[in-house]
Amino acid sequence: MGNEEQLINMEKQYQQDIEAQKRFYESEIGLLKSKFEYEKEKLRIEFESRVAVQKKGLEDFYNVKNVQDADAIKNYYIGEIATQKKWFEEEIIRRQKETEDWHIANLEKEKQALIKGYEEVIHALEDKLKAQEDKFKAQEEALSNHIIEQKNYYEEQLKPYRKLQDLQAKIERKLHIKRKKQVEHIENNTEVKHEVTNDYNPSGKPKVSIILPVYNVGKYLRQSLDSLINQTLKDIEIICVDDGSTDDSYDILEEYKEKDSRIKVIHKSNKGTGAARNDGLRLATGECIGFVDPDDWVKPNMFERLYSEIKEKNLDIIMCMPDGYDEKNAKNAPFPYFVDANFEHIIDDRVFNWRDLSPFQYPMCVWNKLYTKELFDKNHIDFAEGLDFEDHKVIFGTLLTAERMYFIREKLYVYRYNREGSVLTDNNRRLIDHIKIFDIVENLMKETNTYNPLREDFLTYKIHNILYYYSMIKDEFKEEYYNNMVKSIKETNLTDSEYEMLCVKYPELKKINIK
Repeated sequence: MGNEEQLINMEKQYQQDIEAQKRFYESEIGLLKSKFEYEKEKLRIEFESRVAVQKKGLEDFYNVKNVQDADAIKNYYIGEIATQKKWFEEEIIRRQKETEDWHIANLEKEKQALIKGYEEVIHALEDKLKAQEDKFKAQEEALSNHIIEQKNYYEEQLKPYRKLQDLQAKIERKLHIKRKKQVEHIENNTEVKHEVTNDYNPSGKPKVSIILPVYNVGKYLRQSLDSLINQTLKDIEIICVDDGSTDDSYDILEEYKEKDSRIKVIHKSNKGTGAARNDGLRLATGECIGFVDPDDWVKPNMFERLYSEIKEKNLDIIMCMPDGYDEKNAKNAPFPYFVDANFEHIIDDRVFNWRDLSPFQYPMCVWNKLYTKELFDKNHIDFAEGLDFEDHKVIFGTLLTAERMYFIREKLYVYRYNREGSVLTDNNRRLIDHIKIFDIVENLMKETNTYNPLREDFLTYKIHNILYYYSMIKDEFKEEYYNNMVKSIKETNLTDSEYEMLCVKYPELKKINIK
C-alpha cells in the first residue's frame, strides 16, 4: 500500500471517529433535553398544585374576611406566583444552555485530541516510509551496480563467441559466392534455368517470411529494403506487395528484385494495406512471419534475434521494443505511444499469454513481433480489408490465441512518424475506421472465449482510443465521427457500474449522449 493510499485511509478513519463522537454528544444532548422536559413538566404540575392550594386558601379566606382584605391577599399571591413562574422559566433556560455549552466544548476538545493523535501517527508513518524509501534506493543502486558488473562480465565472456560468429558469417558468404558461381555455371551450360530463391536452405523453405506492403513510399523504400537484405539472418524471403503505387516505388522494387533473389514482388491494383498484407500471407512459405512497414526500417540483427528466441523457447510470438524516428524534426525520438513507460507492465524473463497479461495493457503494433506461420494457419488469422487500422484484427487475433509469448526489451524496429500522408498525421475521415475496428476486435474476443474475462480492459481500451481520436480528427469530420462513436458505445451495453468506472477514468465521456 502506497503512502497516499495510507493517508487517505487514515483521513477516512478520522472522519468516521469525529462523526461517531458527534452522534454520541447529539444523543446525550437529546437525552438531557428529554430530562429537562420531564423536570419542566414536573415543576409545572407542582406549580399548578401549589396554585390550587393557594386558591383554595384564598377562597376559604374569602368566606371569613371582608372583600378589601381578600383583594390585597389575592394580589400578593398573584405576584408571588408570577415571580415563581419567571424564576422557573429562566432556570430551565439557564440549565439547558449550560449543559449544551459543556457538551459542545467537550466535543471540540475531543476533536482536537483526535486530530493531534492522527497527526502524530501520520508523521511517524512518513518517517517510516522515508526510511524505507532510503533503504530501497540504496538496494536499487547496489542492484544496478551489480547488473552493470554482470553485464560487463558476460560481454567479456561473449567476445570469443562473437568472433566465431563473425568467422562463420565470412565462411557462409564465401560458400554463398561459391554456390552462386556453381549455379551460374549450370545455368550457362543447360537450357533449363532455375531461380535460386533461398541460398541457405536446400528445401526452399526459408526461416522467416517478411511481408512489406508498398504504396507510394519511394522516398523511404530504399532504406527499408536495405535494412532487410542486410539482415544477419540470411535465410529469409522478402515479399513486397505493390498496392498500385503511382510514384517510383514500382521501379525501386524491380531494381531490388534483380539485386537479391530473396525478394518477391507482386504488383496489383490498389486495395488497401489489409488486402496487400493478406496477399503476402498467402504467398509466405517461411516457418515464421514478420511484418515491416515500407517507411520504417529494422536493425541488422532483428530477425536473427527474434527467430533464435522463437526456436529456443518454442514460442508462438516473440516481441521486441520499438525505436522511433521523428521525420518532421529529423531526429531519433520515441513515438509517444511507444515510449518505454508504456511497456512497464509487460512480463519479462518468462513465457506468458493473455491469461497472465491482458493484451490491452501494453502498446499495440504488428511489426515489433515475429510469429510462427502455424499460428496464422491454425487460427485462420488475416487482416481486415477495406479499412484503416486493419492490423488490429491480426494483433488481437494472434495475442488472444497464442499460448506461448515472450518479450525482450531490445529496440530492434525503427518506427518513422510525423511523415506526410500517414493516417495519424492527416487526421482525416479515415480515423472513423478505428471505431469499426472495435466491432471486429469484440467479435474476435467472443470467438476465442476471452470477451468476459477481458471485457473491462477492452472497454477501457476502446473508450480511451475513441475519445482520443475524436479529439484529433479535423472539425469537418467531427459530427460524422461523433455519431459513429455514440452508436458504437451504445451497442456495447455498458452497465451502470461500468459507465461510472469509465467516467472516472475519462470525465469527457459524461458529455456524450449515450444514456
